[in-house]
Parts: sequence; structure tokens; C-alpha cells
Amino acid sequence: MKTKEEILKMTKEELLKYKWSVDLNLKIPSGCSDCSDCSNCSDCSGCSGCTSCSYCSGCSECSECTDCSGCSDCSGCTSCSGCSGCSDCSDCSNCSDCSGCRNIRIKSRYLICNVQFTEEEYETKMKELKKEK
Repeated sequence: MKTKEEILKMTKEELLKYKWSVDLNLKIPSGCSDCSDCSNCSDCSGCSGCTSCSYCSGCSECSECTDCSGCSDCSGCTSCSGCSGCSDCSDCSNCSDCSGCRNIRIKSRYLICNVQFTEEEYETKMKELKKEK
């Protein structure tokens, strides 16, 4: 695991390369049920305002998530539950404002690649990464 100092120095490209790989074993997608205001989603249920998600339930305002439940405002997450404001996380529960995390099981906030940051450090790094797009 990288240190906080190492992560703060990383570019967006370096962070994306650093992410742990995940074998999703996806099946062919089909329709959704009880969803509203979603687009390009497949096999979801009870979601609202999501885009390009698959196999999610009870999520809102998420994008490109797979097999998540009860998440809101997340993007690129896989197998997460009860998370909010997270991006590119996998197998996490009850996280908020986390990025690139894996296997987080306790309520956590402001993590990058499973390393704790202050709110200010986290927000600064996220703004830096958005500029790199």
C-alpha cells in the first residue's frame, strides 16, 4: 500500500494504473425493474437517476457502477453497499467521499486507495484529478 505522501504526488493516470484489478464475471445484461430517470442501465432494480449501471439495487445518481446496493452519487464502483460520493471503489460498505478503495468494511470517509486523508487533503487531490481530465 502506498503512503499518503506518495498518493498526493500521483497523477490521475498513475492512480488509475495503481487500482487493483477486479474480475467481474459479467453476464449478458437485460432489463431493469422499478427504476426511474435512469439511462443505459441493465438488470437494476429500484434505482433513480443512474447512468450506465448494471446489477444495482436501490441506488441513486450513480454512474458506471456494477453490483452495488443503496449507494448514491457514486461512479465506477463495484460490489459496494451504502456508499455515497465514492469513485472507483470495490467491495466497500458505508463509505463516503472515497476514491480507489478496496474491501473497506467500517464506516469511512476521505480515503484514497485505502489511505486516510483529511477533508482538505482529499478535496484538494480530487480537484487536482478533475483538472487532469
